[in-house]
Amino acid sequence: MRRGAGGERGFALLIVLWSLVLIGLLITQVLATGRTATVLAYNLRAAAAARAGADGAINEAMFHVLSYGPTHWASDGTPHVVDEGGLTITVRVESLGGKINPNLASTGLLAGLFQAVGAAPGQAAQLANAIIAWRSPAATKNDKQALLAAYRRAGLRYGPPGRGFADLSELADVIGMTPALLAAALPHMSLYQSGDPDPAQADGQVRRALALSGQGGATGNAYEGTSPVVSIEAEADGQGHLTVYRRAIVSLPGADAAVPFQFLSVTDD
Repeated sequence: MRRGAGGERGFALLIVLWSLVLIGLLITQVLATGRTATVLAYNLRAAAAARAGADGAINEAMFHVLSYGPTHWASDGTPHVVDEGGLTITVRVESLGGKINPNLASTGLLAGLFQAVGAAPGQAAQLANAIIAWRSPAATKNDKQALLAAYRRAGLRYGPPGRGFADLSELADVIGMTPALLAAALPHMSLYQSGDPDPAQADGQVRRALALSGQGGATGNAYEGTSPVVSIEAEADGQGHLTVYRRAIVSLPGADAAVPFQFLSVTDD
């Protein structure tokens, strides 16, 4: 009898010990989940604050671009450091007037750009023609079928849509385009430029493309004339080594216009 009672007490003690271990595991899990939720909430709050600060810096940049005198910021990519709610934010304003728009550029200008960034003349001409074919409706049904056949021979299951590019990334789908050439050409392109690039605002590669194409380019300034669009990039350093990048494309007709600015896009870069 005593031996049986001792066994029962030992079994009961074992159940208690296992119960304590289980409770301990549950408490540890609850605490870990709570810590994770706290960290997540903190990161979300810090990201929202940094994002709001970057948007505030973009609006401040628009004020400086539209202003005159010592408060004016040139649209030349110069970094400006501003403080928004205790956050350090670096802002750059760049005019897109010196970019090449692949939806509007001539065959010669496109070929000049690809040649300027490293393509051989023949390859540059082929890419330029392929971009024109991509953005232009086929003249006849036979022309469309010929384009589709060329893409099929290249191992591609699609063909030119006959419309302009909605995003620069679509250039990767053009027949003959290589990742290296696209990466080299993208910094010199913009879908928001409304005409030929302005040599005064263009970089060296675009100026070389203009020279190779024999085109003179347009003229204008940061927010008037033929190049009224700027890119405003804001880099906000938040708490906990968090960095937020915001980029706005803004049309700036000028401070004296009825509507001095208009957002065309705002993205997280």
